[in-house]
Amino acid sequence: IAKIVKSIERSGRRPSDGLGRILHDIFIGDNSTCKEIIFKEIAVASMHILPEFDARHLSNLIYAFGIVEFSPMFEDGSIFFDLVALEAIPQLKTYNSHDISNLLYAYANMKAKSSQLFLESGDVIVAQHNLDSFKPQAISNIAWSYATMGESHPKLFRKVANHITAQHNLDSFKPQDFSNTLWAYATIGESNPKLFKKIADAAVTKKNEFSSQQISNTLWAYATNGHIDEHLYQSLAPTAAEIVDKFNNQGASNVAWAYAVSNVPAPTLFGQNFIDCCMEKQDEFTQEQLSQLHQWSLWQQELNSNISLSSTLQEKCFEAFISQVFHPSALQDDVISHLSSIGLQPVEEKLLQTGYRLDAFMEVNGNKIGIEVDGPFHFLGRKPTGNTILKRRQITNLEGIQVVSVPYWEWDKLKRDSNEKQKYLRSLLCLN
Repeated sequence: IAKIVKSIERSGRRPSDGLGRILHDIFIGDNSTCKEIIFKEIAVASMHILPEFDARHLSNLIYAFGIVEFSPMFEDGSIFFDLVALEAIPQLKTYNSHDISNLLYAYANMKAKSSQLFLESGDVIVAQHNLDSFKPQAISNIAWSYATMGESHPKLFRKVANHITAQHNLDSFKPQDFSNTLWAYATIGESNPKLFKKIADAAVTKKNEFSSQQISNTLWAYATNGHIDEHLYQSLAPTAAEIVDKFNNQGASNVAWAYAVSNVPAPTLFGQNFIDCCMEKQDEFTQEQLSQLHQWSLWQQELNSNISLSSTLQEKCFEAFISQVFHPSALQDDVISHLSSIGLQPVEEKLLQTGYRLDAFMEVNGNKIGIEVDGPFHFLGRKPTGNTILKRRQITNLEGIQVVSVPYWEWDKLKRDSNEKQKYLRSLLCLN
């Protein structure tokens, strides 16, 4: 029933006639009333016999509710997904790969929070000798589920990465498996260069099989993690160009931003068809997406390209970019205070012509210097994120300003020793 419902709902409208219309009226109804009545009754009938469900049955049950995106609440205030989690957790060691994948996918697709379920499920997967019983779709769905719910489990992500990189080839993986896995690692903030390299090499061989969303998610993931695989970007550009009209607003802005980060020219993709695509969607872009397009426009300036958005859309993108709200951190305040203490005159939160803001700007020995106080969110481990890479490069190339980074771990190790902090800054700015 759930799969029939999902199939009909995917069309976005009530079928005009035939079997589709009959199934719609039986299982969905006006405003999904039939769907909710049916699944509420199933939930009520299941509630008192949940202890009788084995792993497969419980997994199938909650998976059905997950794909129709319905979470019943009972008169006593209890929630069906919470009750199923309580039953599932003690049984997790009996779940096979398919069961546990469907279980986690249901909670993620429904956005049903259950941190304990995700924690213990991850522990069960990590404890397995290997993941050979897990099909590519199960692996990618598990990674996607953790990232979607914001549930960090570093050991699980390492286990998955080690399993994939150990494979002789990835012929059994589909583009959807690649894009879901990569998106998950980038979203949850897990950096694994070996994994990204392995998938990039395999994805190139299947470049013509990628959909617009799969291209968007894949390239966004590489750019977000600051892992630039030039061959992958070059290989996917012609495919993206052929289906550029299939990109939604998020897909278009993500692809544009990803190529800007990579700095891999793609004239076959970014031509008039791409501009037309953006113009058609100009009223659909969010503030974040407009900001991405602004950075893409700056990249076109870097390339001395003759391709550009309309002046109206460019202005809209610029306004979105400069309207982003920034809150100086205690770390930033401390660095700026010590810059002043060594005789410099830093200008805080300096707004540049490109729309970027520098934490501090000053002239040192006739040179324009921008100081970026880079906290943990600017890095994956000790490697700069795509946003950090792009900002540094574009300010340097377009503003002629030397960007100097003060990484949080270098500053933190100086603790409260002002003399050492002053010494560090003098050395960093070559003032000795």
